[in-house]
Amino acid sequence: MPDAPVDGAVAAAVSLLHMRYADAPTLSDLAAEVGLTPHQLIRAFNRSVGLPPHRYLTQVRLSAACRRLRRGDAIAEVAAEVGFYDQPALTHHFKRCYGITPRQFAIALPQGVSA
Repeated sequence: MPDAPVDGAVAAAVSLLHMRYADAPTLSDLAAEVGLTPHQLIRAFNRSVGLPPHRYLTQVRLSAACRRLRRGDAIAEVAAEVGFYDQPALTHHFKRCYGITPRQFAIALPQGVSA
């Protein structure tokens, strides 16, 4: 099984991205932490996960944003807490992924919904 160490490194990278999504490490730091070069990590991550690490991180951040929006947190606060540069960055990625803005998402939630 020549890919077992690489698969373990990808699993470790996924775990790190979930734990540190708000202040994610650079690609170089992430690769070093899991024992691969940045190029090896990108290739292995794409093969295993189907996305490059940065796009996967964006998905993790969007999921966290949805959880916080369900709690009723303010959109600007959510953007900062989950690691987006600002509210427009969150809105851009949110709309691209879900087809609606974070505000539309929050308004569409039934009253009393909690995460």
